[in-house]
Formats: sequence, C-alpha cells, structure tokens
Amino acid sequence: MRRSGALAAALARIALALAPLACGGDAGEAAAPLGPAPAFVLPLLGGGEVDLAALRGRMVVLDFWATWCAPCEVQMPILDALWQERGGGRLMIVGISVDTDPPATVAKWVEERGFGYPIALGDQELAMRYGLLGFPSLIVVDEAGRIRVRHTGVWTRDEIDDQLEAIRRAPLPEPDASPVATPVAGAGPEGAGEPSARPAQVAREARRNAAEAAPRSGGVAVGERPSGSR
Repeated sequence: MRRSGALAAALARIALALAPLACGGDAGEAAAPLGPAPAFVLPLLGGGEVDLAALRGRMVVLDFWATWCAPCEVQMPILDALWQERGGGRLMIVGISVDTDPPATVAKWVEERGFGYPIALGDQELAMRYGLLGFPSLIVVDEAGRIRVRHTGVWTRDEIDDQLEAIRRAPLPEPDASPVATPVAGAGPEGAGEPSARPAQVAREARRNAAEAAPRSGGVAVGERPSGSR
C-alpha cells in the first residue's frame, strides 16, 4: 500500500508538471472578464501575509508553481525580472507555491535561486478553485478583482507584457455588476454594509458561479494533492 501511494503521488506530480508542455497552454485573451477571482489570505515566505482583497485597484499576476515542476523554474526568472522592473506599484506579482514540503524547504529553494518577488504558501486546492489543470499557471487579475487571463504553460516576457497592456486598454467592468475578489461560499463577514442584491444581479452571480464550477470540477482529478505526500 505504501508503494502504491508513493507511486500515485509521483505520477500525479509528473502529470501536473507535464500538462503545460503537452497541451502548450492557452494563450488567453484580455477581453471579457472570466469572473471574480476567488479570495484568499496566504502566509508569505519571510513573514506577513497577502490578502487578495487588499490588492484591489492594482493589476495582480498570480503565479502558481511548485519546486518539483521543471517548467516553473523556467517561468520564475521571467516574473522576477518583471517584478524588479515594474513591481510594487500598480503591478503586483505573487508566486503561490503548491508544494507539500515544509515552508523552510520551499524558502531554501527560492533563496538558492535568488527570486525576489513575493512568494506565498498555498496548496493545490486553491489552484483547483482557480480552475487550473497544471503548472506553471498564471492568472491575471484586474483592478476590479476579476480574472482577465488564465494561462497554463511558460509565458515569455513579451507575451506577459502584451497581455498586461491589452488589459490596461480594456474598459473596467461596471462596479455594480461584478463583486470583486468574492470569497467562497460561507467565507468572509456577513452584512458588509452593502444594500441587498437586486434580482438581476443575483441571477448574474448564479450564472457566473455555475460557469466557474465547470473548470474546477474538471481539474480535480489532475490537481488533487498527491496522497501520502508530506
């Protein structure tokens, strides 16, 4: 049983790492938003935490990665260079590790490679909430907290710049038509002072939630946390 569990974990890691290479990723478009970005509050390597809701008003690039993912190690220097040049102002870049290794192991791996952009400690369950099927995966969240691009595979610097520029040129969604950084059901405080939702808005939210559920359910089989991993 232990051997079969270890084999299953190894196969899951290989499948996740090779998915971007086999499929080539999705170039993505900066057209209509794909829906509100699922909210999260995650611890950062080195202390502190990152709250997606607190980043409203800024463009956010989320980089889902793992230490065992070879293509991730190709993507991360590109993002680190972008962070050094343009990060920290209107542009925020957050790496989200989905490793099951202890934080100290992840921190050592990052330190050895000299990456300076913020790295948060997440998990594969969060990746599945974002509808991801492999790593590396990049999510671009606009100033209104909505997903504008979902891409699996390595992006070049030119491709990233082109996507960010396209999003900047696109009009923002109407403020009353799309809640920003909406938490998952049951999360977050009740009664935040907003007026009760209109029936049309409730219907729009229901359609968005149904649309978002489809990619997440499709990613469970691939993105499950490997059994027996630590």
